[in-house]
Amino acid sequence: MKKIAILFLSLVVLSTTLFAGNDETGPAKSAVMTTSLSGKVLDKVTGEALAGVKVSVQGTEKSVYTDFDGNFEINGIVPGNVELCTNYISYKSNVEKINVDLNKSNSVDVKIESITE
Repeated sequence: MKKIAILFLSLVVLSTTLFAGNDETGPAKSAVMTTSLSGKVLDKVTGEALAGVKVSVQGTEKSVYTDFDGNFEINGIVPGNVELCTNYISYKSNVEKINVDLNKSNSVDVKIESITE
C-alpha cells in the first residue's frame, strides 16, 4: 500500500511539472518577453546633455542614472505603454508616455526644463 501511495504521489508531481502553464497556443504564460529602452536626457532650452539624471519606469523598480553624455539604457521592460520618469536637482520632474515595442529599437530623447525658467 505504501508503494502505491508513493507511486501515485510521484505521478501527480511529475504531471503537474510537465504540463503546468502550457496550452495549445504556445509556451508557458510565466515566460514574459522583455526589451530595453534607451535614450538621452537633454536640457529643454540649451540642448545640453545632462549627466546624473535619474530615469525610471513608473510602477516598476527599474531605474538608472544617465552617464556623462546624458545617455541611459533600461533593460527588462515589458512591451507596451510605459511612463518614463526623470528626476534631477534644479529641474522639474518629468513624465513621458512611451510605447515600447518588442520588435523595434526603443530610443527616446527626453528634454527636461530647469526650475528657474
